[in-house]
Amino acid sequence: MDNKEFNKAFDEATKKKMLEEPEIWFKPRRHRWDEWGSPVGLSLGWALFILPLGAFIWILHLVGLI
Repeated sequence: MDNKEFNKAFDEATKKKMLEEPEIWFKPRRHRWDEWGSPVGLSLGWALFILPLGAFIWILHLVGLI
């Protein structure tokens, strides 16, 4: 099976699966606890990105590079 045949078979299988279970594919997306707009997501953003960046800049300041 070459790449074109594989892609065609995959597309057909995907379309068949989507038609068999439309409730899974067409449900509206619900808000989750780990999205960036939620309090937990905002906390993760601060903890993972902003605080290490601040610590890095502070260390550069202590060393005298900033």
